[in-house]
Amino acid sequence: MVLTNEDGMTTYGLFASNRVLTPLHAEFQTLLWAMKSSIQLDHCTMTFKTDCLQLVKLLEEDKEDKWPSLLAEFDEFHLIRSMFTLCSITFIRRSLNFRADRLAKGART
Repeated sequence: MVLTNEDGMTTYGLFASNRVLTPLHAEFQTLLWAMKSSIQLDHCTMTFKTDCLQLVKLLEEDKEDKWPSLLAEFDEFHLIRSMFTLCSITFIRRSLNFRADRLAKGART
């Protein structure tokens, strides 16, 4: 996670989990962790950017019924999202997401 606030201050964080069913589950769990971390840091307005286009589309289209294995994540997502005043999730190409990509590669090792 790379968190940059309005003042330009940057906070970095890592999250790793060995127990996931699919890469999509890993992306979703990482997003949930970043959202929880932001709430704990008292940020109530957030734009989350991810290089996982599949996750962004899944959340935009709210396809809970098509992914029953992600029901728990969807429930947690809706709960956490309700804690924000404003919350959006957008796609960013990996080539533009170099800081977070470097952190993710480091977390895997």
